[in-house]
Amino acid sequence: MASLPIPQFLKTLFNSFPLLTYPANPLPSRCPKFDTTPSLYVFTTPEDADSGNPSFNPSCLKWQAYLKFNGVEFKTVPSNNHASPTGALPFMISQQKPMSESTEVAVVPSSKLAAWIEKHGYSLEVVDMESARPKAFLALVNSQLRDAWLYALYLEPNNSQDLAGELYCGSSVSAVSSFLLRQTKAAARQQVLQAHPGGVLDPRKIYAGAGDALEAISAILGKDTWFFGSRDPGLFDASVFAYTHPILNLRWHSEEDALFRAVMGHENLLGHERRIRVKFFPEANTPDPNY
Repeated sequence: MASLPIPQFLKTLFNSFPLLTYPANPLPSRCPKFDTTPSLYVFTTPEDADSGNPSFNPSCLKWQAYLKFNGVEFKTVPSNNHASPTGALPFMISQQKPMSESTEVAVVPSSKLAAWIEKHGYSLEVVDMESARPKAFLALVNSQLRDAWLYALYLEPNNSQDLAGELYCGSSVSAVSSFLLRQTKAAARQQVLQAHPGGVLDPRKIYAGAGDALEAISAILGKDTWFFGSRDPGLFDASVFAYTHPILNLRWHSEEDALFRAVMGHENLLGHERRIRVKFFPEANTPDPNY
């Protein structure tokens, strides 16, 4: 079958501007090269990433701790939400080299990290997090305790300016940093408002809710080493540590430290945080800054 003739005006256009296929752009210089060690992208500083110190972000620290519980070798990489395929941290890049020379890169979002860790880590004796009791207590961590954390860090005026600004926007003062801080505070307010309809946030109620949650969590730990009497620390231990560690170690403003004082009221939770820090984060095993 004969091909259709090209209209003269298109032929003239293509002759004037010939189509070219350019080679693919090289990967950014900061893009990780091939490495068999998985990389966990979290909120952290370059110095803390190099040292393996805990992230200051609970969502990131939870998985950082759980990876360590399971004996998975990994490295932490400083990142931000804009770099994440899902728009949120953490995520993991697991790089594997198949039989060919090409490199297979697997991106593991936070929603799939538990399954990935359990596949590649130790076989621990841990509690089934899908059973009713652990799920009920995890809801306390993910609701009352999380809301109080968001309020304390992002919505208390002095903490939001000093702590949140430094942690998430850097120490430099610029229009971009100010915009990022306002954006972060607005997002935190929106999340807390979901549990407090009516558009009014009462810090007394928020901290009281966190206090009740901590009381229940402390009671369920009791005198045990790990939660629910498990032989090994599990995902619930990581979830609690993800809040107690930054709460105890950040430099809160003296008039806005209600959450810090609430955790300080439970000796067994202090011991739980210390056990995990000493055993799994030896690089961060410095004298307790606040207690």
